[in-house]
Amino acid sequence: MKLSPITKIILILLIGALIIIPQIALPDAEFSGADDAAGTAITTIDENYVPWFESLFDPGEMEENLFHFQQLLGVGGLGICFFYLYKKSKKNEKADKSA
Repeated sequence: MKLSPITKIILILLIGALIIIPQIALPDAEFSGADDAAGTAITTIDENYVPWFESLFDPGEMEENLFHFQQLLGVGGLGICFFYLYKKSKKNEKADKSA
């Protein structure tokens, strides 16, 4: 599948808009996880709430490293897929020229 230059430009602009618009619309937004939202909701309902148990360890930096590893695997997988598709298209172009 070959995309026209206009289609490529439109796709690049759309991707840029998806990245930039949220930054402009919500410049001071804090994106936190469900755990933070649940903790806030519980303390809003009952200020004297005491958790049933404490975590055995604080994941802290380990959690962050696991998240980065997950990102690395995702980007690596996408890179392999795109490389495979690129090589496949080049092989098909060679086959079309020789035929």
